[in-house]
Amino acid sequence: MYKLKELIAKAKKKDVKAMEELFNQFKPLLKSRARKYSRYGLEYEDVFQQGALLFIIGVYEHQAEKERSPTAFSSYIKKRLDWGLWMYYRGYLKQQIEISGGLKPKEM
Repeated sequence: MYKLKELIAKAKKKDVKAMEELFNQFKPLLKSRARKYSRYGLEYEDVFQQGALLFIIGVYEHQAEKERSPTAFSSYIKKRLDWGLWMYYRGYLKQQIEISGGLKPKEM
């Protein structure tokens, strides 16, 4: 098993194996966040997939040179997931309000 910094660096270079190992290390966090938001009415699988996308984007956008401690990446990913899933949930609520109010949801 690689060290976290090495995995992040390899994943940023589009190493699929490194991204997979990194993803598996953080899978319990993704599952816990998906369970949390599924209690609010969202589908577990949808939230988990959204969290997975946020995680992958977070890995690519993470700036290792700004780290001050070994737990900086973990904290960064946790905050990124919390914020991203909260925004996803807000979009879901807005859609539910529009539907229950008789308004048509915006079509893309």
